[in-house]
Amino acid sequence: MDDPVLDKLCELQEAELEVRRLEDSLSAQDRAARVRGEQIAKHKEHIEALRARHRQVRMSADKKELEVRQKRAEIEKLRQQQTLVRDNRQFAALQNEIRFAELAISKYEDEILTDLGDLDAVDADTKKAHDDLKRQEEELAAVRREIEARKGDLVRRIADGRARRQAIAHALPDKVVDLFNRIAERLDGEALAPVIRDEEDEDDGGYVCGGCHMGVTQNTYVLLAGGAGAAQSREKDILHTCPNCTRILYLKKT
Repeated sequence: MDDPVLDKLCELQEAELEVRRLEDSLSAQDRAARVRGEQIAKHKEHIEALRARHRQVRMSADKKELEVRQKRAEIEKLRQQQTLVRDNRQFAALQNEIRFAELAISKYEDEILTDLGDLDAVDADTKKAHDDLKRQEEELAAVRREIEARKGDLVRRIADGRARRQAIAHALPDKVVDLFNRIAERLDGEALAPVIRDEEDEDDGGYVCGGCHMGVTQNTYVLLAGGAGAAQSREKDILHTCPNCTRILYLKKT
């Protein structure tokens, strides 16, 4: 039989789900912009780390270049001392110091070449990171423009959907709306479920809840279908709920 309360509840659920869908769409757009913004922030941190690495390597190379200049000055001084000594042992000792200084210079120069290679790599990575950042910022700007273009329409449709939902709710008893809201809040707006045939028990005429697929008693099906005792049940504003998921049960119109 037709049940005006269940019919209105089905309309209420349609309105509820539509509002939730629109709200999710709006949130998804804002979330997409936020995620891109977070990615850009991390990319900027990466660029700052590259700049810090550049400064660190440059300072290391500069320090080694200073050591090379000091070693060369030291060698020049040692060679001047060699011209003044008359003792072979002193001359040989000074020559050893010169050799050690030259080895140190060679080591520093090798390290400086490595540092300069690192600087080239860091500079290349920094340039690529800047190019990527520019692209990401342009993409974010495009996303934000798209969001703003669609946001007004979504906000309007959400407001219309909420108004429709409220109008439907006003046509129902308060206790029925309260029950619907409690279930909808817990089950993502799906407060109702149709009673459907149990595909695994069709021969025996079994029925299940269309929401959780748990069994529904034959008596519940009869009451929903308008059989004996249904009128009395309706007079008491009794809604039949699934004993498992607590959704309000109804029969689809054929």
